[in-house]
Amino acid sequence: MAPIARIDLGALQRNAERLLEAVQPRGLLAVVKWNGYGHGLADCARVLDRAGAAGFGVSSPQEGIELRKLGISQPILVMTDWVGKPLHDFLDWDLEAAATSWYKVEYLAAASRKLGRPIPAHVKFDTGLGRVGLPHSDSRHLLERIAGMSDLRVVGLYSHLAYNGPRDRERGSLQIERFNRIVSEAREVGLTPRWVHLANSAAALAMPEVPGDLVRTGIALYGQPPSAEVAKLHSFEPVMSLTGHVRSIRRLRRGFGYPAGMLWKAPREGWGAEIDLGYSAGFPRSLAGRCSVLWRGNRVPLVGAVGGEASYVFTGSEPATIGEEVVFWGRQGSETIYLYELADLIGCLPYELTTWLAPDLERSFTADRNQ
Repeated sequence: MAPIARIDLGALQRNAERLLEAVQPRGLLAVVKWNGYGHGLADCARVLDRAGAAGFGVSSPQEGIELRKLGISQPILVMTDWVGKPLHDFLDWDLEAAATSWYKVEYLAAASRKLGRPIPAHVKFDTGLGRVGLPHSDSRHLLERIAGMSDLRVVGLYSHLAYNGPRDRERGSLQIERFNRIVSEAREVGLTPRWVHLANSAAALAMPEVPGDLVRTGIALYGQPPSAEVAKLHSFEPVMSLTGHVRSIRRLRRGFGYPAGMLWKAPREGWGAEIDLGYSAGFPRSLAGRCSVLWRGNRVPLVGAVGGEASYVFTGSEPATIGEEVVFWGRQGSETIYLYELADLIGCLPYELTTWLAPDLERSFTADRNQ
C-alpha cells in the first residue's frame, strides 16, 4: 500500500451544478490552474465542461493548450504564467491573457503588433485587494490609453473582490462601487468587453449585488470553503481525500515519548500508529502536533513529527490494524476535515495544501465516492 489522493469526480460535478444554480444568471469561470489545484487538470476539466462551465482559468499557456487538446471549446483565460512564453500560442490555440499590470498591457499590445493579430486580453484593476491590477484611482486615464491601442483587443474587464466572510462586507461594498465606476468608464471610452467579472464563489453566495456576468470559482468547486463563515453559506462536498495507511502500531505507556524521545508524550496508556504518508508527499511538517486526522470515522491527533515518509497518530485505547486507511483531509464516514481548518493552523491558504502535493503522489479517480 502507498499514500493516495482519492478524487471523487461525482462530488466535483455536484459542486459545480449547485454553484451554477446559486449564482444564476451568471456563469462560472472554473479555475483549474496549477493542475486543477492538485486534483488533476484533465479529469477535472472534463467534468466541469460537462457540468456547464462558461469558461476556464489556467495558470499557463501549456495548461490552456492541454484543455484545447481535450476538445474543450469554451473560453480559456491564462491567469498567471505567460510573460516570456511563445505568445503565438494564444492565437494558435484561442487563448485569452490576463493583463494584470500596465507592463502586461503594453507587452500584449507589442506582441499583438508583431504577430499581426490582437491577443484577446482581460484587463484587471485593483479595487482594494492590493495585490495585482491597474490602480483604480487612475482608471479613467488608463482606460482612455487602452481604448487608443489598436493592437489590443479587450474581451474582459475584471478585479478581485477581497471577500472571505461577513467581516469583509464593508470593504467588499467599496470595491463593488469602484468596479461599477470602472465598468461605466470603460463603456464611455468605447470599450465593450464580452466578460465582466469581480466575484469569487464566496462573494457571489454572500453578496448577490456583486456585478458581472461571470463568477470565478476556484477551491469551492473542489468542495472546500475558504473559511468557516463561508462554510455556513452553502453545501460543500469535498472532492479530494488525502489518505495514508497504518504501517505499524505500538503500545504506549503514559508519558512515553512517541515516535521518539521528547517529540510527544502519551497522556495516558494507549496505542500509537505509524502512517505511510509524510512531507515527501507534500503534507506540511508544520502540522505535526497541531491537527487531527480521521481514523475509523473519528478525529484522532497527529502527534510527534511528520517525517519524509511517515507520520504518527494516537488512537487511544483501541489499536489500529495494519493497512487501515487514515484520512489527512477530506471525508471518512460522516466526518470531514476541511482544508481551511488546516490552513488556519499554519497561516497558508486552503488551496495551497492541495497544490503542494507531490506530482508523483498517486491520484485515484472515481465517478462517485460510493464506487
